[in-house]
Amino acid sequence: MKKNQNLIKLIQGMIVFFLAINVTAMSQTTKCNPKDETAIRKVVNEFNSAWAEKNLNKYMALFAEDADWENAFGGRRNGRKEIEKLYANLITQFSTAKEITTDIKIGCISHNIALVDIYQTIEGQKLPKTGRIVPPRHIRMTQIYKKLNNNWQIKVHRVADLREMKENNNNIKADTTQKN
Repeated sequence: MKKNQNLIKLIQGMIVFFLAINVTAMSQTTKCNPKDETAIRKVVNEFNSAWAEKNLNKYMALFAEDADWENAFGGRRNGRKEIEKLYANLITQFSTAKEITTDIKIGCISHNIALVDIYQTIEGQKLPKTGRIVPPRHIRMTQIYKKLNNNWQIKVHRVADLREMKENNNNIKADTTQKN
């Protein structure tokens, strides 16, 4: 029994040690060099511009050929061709929408991989079946960028709905937004 307790303590200690190393390593690799950060911000601005203009060619040119794309509702596409097929249908839901970027966070994981979070408020989005305008949404687009031949491209794109959270009587955070 004592051997098992010692083994458990050893494993727990190793886990804490490796977590500490990982946190330290991550904190040292989150700052991009200025040239890369400028280039990444340019792609982020082009992405936002292409979406606002509803310009399919500009939008698709920013994605890697084998990009992985997923929206806030679990709709997922792999590769430029699949993303492009979805784009035409998706864009009708946003024809009346106005997206306001509220924050952009950029961190480099390595010399050719970056993590980008784009925070937006969306007003005026239409539901696809009813055409009803939904209340304002707050989203975070998380993108992984990869530098290929000195050009940054979107490799992974994920959208998360950021809903208001409030603690209930059981100290459990629960979604307090109304369903659309």
